Amino acid sequence: MSGFMSSSTALTICKADSAAGLALDALRQHAFTPDIDADGRRLGWVALGDPLDTDGFELAAVDSRYSGFSFRLDTRKASGAVIRLQLAEAVREERFSGKKVGSKRKKELKEAITAKLTARAEFVPSVIDCIWDAEKGRLLVGSASAKAVQPVLDLFKTTFGIDAAPITPAGDMPKLFATILRGEGYPCEGYTLHPMGSASLAASEQAEEKAAVAVQNSLNAVAQALEEGMVIQKLHLVATSDADPDRQLEFTLDASLAVSGLRFPKTEKDTEEDATFLLNADICSRVADMIEALTFEYCQ
Repeated sequence: MSGFMSSSTALTICKADSAAGLALDALRQHAFTPDIDADGRRLGWVALGDPLDTDGFELAAVDSRYSGFSFRLDTRKASGAVIRLQLAEAVREERFSGKKVGSKRKKELKEAITAKLTARAEFVPSVIDCIWDAEKGRLLVGSASAKAVQPVLDLFKTTFGIDAAPITPAGDMPKLFATILRGEGYPCEGYTLHPMGSASLAASEQAEEKAAVAVQNSLNAVAQALEEGMVIQKLHLVATSDADPDRQLEFTLDASLAVSGLRFPKTEKDTEEDATFLLNADICSRVADMIEALTFEYCQ
């Protein structure tokens, strides 16, 4: 399980149009409830890492800079296998009765069956962690999926009146990845970035045949793929502190600037929860600083 209070997390960096502290009462007013919205969902804020706590929000008020909380979204989804089976039965019955069943009618039957099964399905919860950085006016969302992040941003706007949007590349990220791979270390925000040897590559836009390849733990294989005209879409990196070489941050960055596999240091069992949160929040913020500077400075 990933998240800001676990051993690793994904991360989407969202810049806001305001930098200010968040009102705890606003979180409580938009806390998760079992009420179903117009789209058939149940959603709202919960305490960081606890999908059942809709009132505490202790980590949202533990520090003047960082506020931690989670977004819970419950959705219902019908089984694809059951939909296909019932659709086949419905089509057979209509044909048996002498009706013609074309593609339009099949679509109508499928939509009706899907709606019926979805209404009967159990809600499945998902939880996404969030950190609000009041100093930087930045919302850090614990997911690399743009589709999953958008409902978080929508509720954040409703709750606090603050618009936040994922940062986007200011230039050619695959080209930057290639520069990092071929260099001796890429300086950035007091750290030096080095490739770890794992990457996802794809054929260039000019290539006639589209192909994709994933390389694990082999810088030579990544370099060879680049020589063959492929481009890096995702690169596993380690950032080493210039001030303390023993301090390292490890994560994977993709061309859309989404982060995955950001690792947090192990903490002692008796470490206070708020101390762990502040440590991990600071790590997320440092990585966000690096990524923002990386795309801006490179493109200049």
